[in-house]
Amino acid sequence: MKSERFIVTYRIAANSYDDAKAIAGAVQVEQTIEFPYEFVTDEYIKEHITGQLVSLEPMKADSPYATVGVMPGQTVLRDSYYVARISYAVETTAMEATQFLNVIFGNSSLQPYIWVVDIELCPSLYAVFKGPRFGLTGIRNLVGTPKRPMIQAVIKPMGASSAELARMCGAYTRGGADVIKDDHGISNQSFSEFRDRISRCAYTVQEMNAAHGTKTLYAANISGDGPEVMERAQFAKEAGATALMVASGLIGFGWLHVLATDETLGLPIINHPAFSGGGVSPGISGVADYLQLGLFPRLFGADMPIFVSYGGRFTFTQDQCQRISRYIKNPTGPLKAACPAPGGGITDTRLAELVGLYGNDTMFLVGGDMFRRGPDIESNMAYFVNRLDELSDL
Repeated sequence: MKSERFIVTYRIAANSYDDAKAIAGAVQVEQTIEFPYEFVTDEYIKEHITGQLVSLEPMKADSPYATVGVMPGQTVLRDSYYVARISYAVETTAMEATQFLNVIFGNSSLQPYIWVVDIELCPSLYAVFKGPRFGLTGIRNLVGTPKRPMIQAVIKPMGASSAELARMCGAYTRGGADVIKDDHGISNQSFSEFRDRISRCAYTVQEMNAAHGTKTLYAANISGDGPEVMERAQFAKEAGATALMVASGLIGFGWLHVLATDETLGLPIINHPAFSGGGVSPGISGVADYLQLGLFPRLFGADMPIFVSYGGRFTFTQDQCQRISRYIKNPTGPLKAACPAPGGGITDTRLAELVGLYGNDTMFLVGGDMFRRGPDIESNMAYFVNRLDELSDL
């Protein structure tokens, strides 16, 4: 393991090659030893622990990294961009999700003009971060949907009682939903306390599955503070929840990794992107959205990473969303393909367009449009399921 290194690719904005090289050199040091390099006397630290510059080149005109962190329609200053590939010793990560991310973009995330745009992992990291337990194929097997695009329903709004949310679960299950999840904003509030809500919703979905021969999963939102995450996960499983949901931007990717690898849980996991936008939205530095919302959730164990789709109330473009989807499910080392779950602006009138873009191996998160069709959400769900069946054959 000691000879292994992984590579992080950074896009640097600079006035000249020399300036870009100086910025890359600062990243090499900042992300590892954080110590004046000229005063390092230990050769092992200098040559192995410190980040090593693998290559630095002006960005090519057709580079896929050109539009990372750039607002749609904004001029791309291609001539000022350089692509730096820096390698790090695998030992610097301590083989922990949190420290791994710290090495990738810790203090350097506080500096301007630097974007993390790609990562090349090494075997030792893949041996620790094994990706989703179930993945795309496993989720299809669990819900009994072998071909068509899948559908994910949300129970909401915040303020509804646990009894009302459970009623919605029943209707969605009868309508044929593949997955039902708590809204990410529903946690442990007085109007819907966690244990009461989970018990009611899990029981209702189990009851409807037994009565109607469906295989709908119910995902409990377990995001919380510190040890509450694991306590909620364990309670949710005991209460009959068949999946879990966390927002890694709120609780950290380390918790996602812990939950995904805990053999006492063994449940599929949804990753919600709440609190992740600040690091991926257009600006002078950040992490590429296809890494933060695509590769990282998959790497650390999410079976169903949610991301915002284009054309709705969010500003993501079609190209952005397509690339996020690819990082979630395309071949990547030994990782299983996860199931992309685009949400936001998923409407009846756009389904054909969206299935054409994302393909059948997708789970569409339908929120507002499920309610806009009218109060009978069981019929609304059945309509969406039938529509996806039709579109999967085109």
